[in-house]
Amino acid sequence: MFLLWILAIALLFAGLYLWMIAPDEHHPDVDDLAGWRYAHRGLHDGNREVPENSLRAFQLAVENGYGMELDVQLTADGQLVVFHDKTLKRVCGADVVLHTLTYDQLSMYPLPDGSCIPLFSQVLELVDGRAPIIVEVKYHGDVTANAEAAHRILRGYRGAYCVESFHPLAMYYFRKHAPEIARGQLADGGRYSKGESSLLVHLAMKHLLVNCISRPHFVAYSVPEDKTPAMWLMKNLFKPLLAAWTISDQHTLDACKGVYDYPIFELFIPREEQE
Repeated sequence: MFLLWILAIALLFAGLYLWMIAPDEHHPDVDDLAGWRYAHRGLHDGNREVPENSLRAFQLAVENGYGMELDVQLTADGQLVVFHDKTLKRVCGADVVLHTLTYDQLSMYPLPDGSCIPLFSQVLELVDGRAPIIVEVKYHGDVTANAEAAHRILRGYRGAYCVESFHPLAMYYFRKHAPEIARGQLADGGRYSKGESSLLVHLAMKHLLVNCISRPHFVAYSVPEDKTPAMWLMKNLFKPLLAAWTISDQHTLDACKGVYDYPIFELFIPREEQE
């Protein structure tokens, strides 16, 4: 009898775990996103001459036949800009928090090539449907406001795109207010490092337990750190769409072929695929 109780409890926890990590079984039409390789923050060179998330990086991605991944967050006066970090220190050399600045104040801190941090609307106007876009909604500042602003701007865009975020509440917003837009849950399979988040949050993200909030159409996971039980289940049981980030060499890109639908690469030029 005792063993039966143990088995019942084990099955209960297994069922709960599967429910928590399950993706949305229905997803919008994503045919226009398939078959592309995605340049991480545009086709940049590590901020030397072509900065990440710059208009030049996105123009080069389009010209070279790549899709692109980019990051969006709000300024203090409600302008949605394309920038990854919470502060400007790494990219612009100023130790100031982006979401505390108005857009006019932000323009005082140029990117390394002298250009301004672009508005999301400027990037969409530049791309103009010529390549698909993976839009990462950042969690700096008010994550729900970031998601709402991205949705508001994307409503007028006719090109191919999807949205993703590390923060499940950003994707929860799209789940509730725009279920027709393909959404992805970002996760990092690497080791825990202090200062980024709590250990509990790290483990919940790593093992995709937050999927019960976002119910993503696709999972975007760090590669090659994708040897977790959750990712094994994604690949073999649930089989959702999968994005791989951030691929830094041709060997890893080749290994992702046939496994990942949206390979996201950075700081190298992929070999031309053979027909």
